[in-house]
Amino acid sequence: MAYRPFIGRTQAWLEAELAKAQEDLASGKTTTGWGAGDRNASKKSEASAAKRIQLLRFELYHLNPTAYPKASVQRVTRTKAVFSDNPRDTETIV
Repeated sequence: MAYRPFIGRTQAWLEAELAKAQEDLASGKTTTGWGAGDRNASKKSEASAAKRIQLLRFELYHLNPTAYPKASVQRVTRTKAVFSDNPRDTETIV
């Protein structure tokens, strides 16, 4: 069973959160931290914007697979190279 952290949310809410995550990603890196004298604090643990986008799209796919096809949800994580001296030995990998 797949991990679905946004069960019960509406498509409108998921799309609004997706837009926020995309804005975060477009704005660049955000550093959380401060320091004054010998006191300081840093590192806020949050899911990255890219991971949030992936999770939101995954949930949108389950709500509306026509508008959010599986190809838009899953990223390519592996590739396969085929080497051959004979042009007839090549194969197309999708």
